[in-house]
Amino acid sequence: MGKYNEEHLKKLLTLGIPWEEMTEEQKKQQRKEWDKITGDPNELYCTCPRTGCHNNHNCTQCMTLHRTFDGFPDCLRPIDEKVSEGVPMNRRYNMHYKIQGGGKGNDLVDEGDPDGSRERILARGQAEGVDISDILCAWDKIAKDKKNQACRCTHSDCWYHGNCVKCIALHRHFGGFPDCCAYIMDMIEEKNDAYWAEQGGRPEQK
Repeated sequence: MGKYNEEHLKKLLTLGIPWEEMTEEQKKQQRKEWDKITGDPNELYCTCPRTGCHNNHNCTQCMTLHRTFDGFPDCLRPIDEKVSEGVPMNRRYNMHYKIQGGGKGNDLVDEGDPDGSRERILARGQAEGVDISDILCAWDKIAKDKKNQACRCTHSDCWYHGNCVKCIALHRHFGGFPDCCAYIMDMIEEKNDAYWAEQGGRPEQK
């Protein structure tokens, strides 16, 4: 587990005790702290700007689709922006690379636009005569497949296990990723560290 994930867990576990070491009483106390966040409608609101997406406001399907391609939903992108600040776009971890090509290649991936949006993918497909409907259908099948939707978090005793809406809201509040896609932050850190190593260190370290 990378540096960022470790720092995130310290903020998430407000009692300052690792989950595995908490007593049942402490877990109940921790839940009260978390429930204050997941019980707030403003925290649960979908922040994705892609309101025309089939998965907008459907956290389970959205998370399922992005996780399949080793990416994460737009609502978590501010976290990537924060940790990748100063790293050129073409050197950052490209979480759109696989999903742009439907997982079968990079025919629709624009190397000059590694941050390609859904809208630009569709526009480029239409301009080049690519049948985008096949990719959209494939995305829907992935997102709606119950096997793909199954919660992958190892903390099966968590109250929000299997509840993507509250899980995402909670982790987003503390500036981190849910357990099911925390590995992506490790890959982001790896790419960022490689870039800063070439630059002789991060600006704040010079």
